[in-house]
Amino acid sequence: MTIYATDDWTMTSDVTGESAVRVADRWTLAWRCSWLPDRLLTRAQAPAAMVLAEIVTVDPYPRDEIVQGRLIAGAGELGIPVEQAMFLLRRRSA
Repeated sequence: MTIYATDDWTMTSDVTGESAVRVADRWTLAWRCSWLPDRLLTRAQAPAAMVLAEIVTVDPYPRDEIVQGRLIAGAGELGIPVEQAMFLLRRRSA
């Protein structure tokens, strides 16, 4: 799993169709992720959202403790419950 920051304006993944784009310059909340379209994200939150998307794409029901820890950390960075993040991502892939 790899997240590509092709330039200062986009992030893509090699395992999911989700992406993050920078929508403003010089704003703290300047990123929008495809699976969270109604929410602006910081530069730190955008890759966290992409990591969550990759994890759920590869394994929608992860049992590995390390992977679960990454889910918890990513959701925490976004300020949303893990269950909400997983629900939104699973719904998009259905």
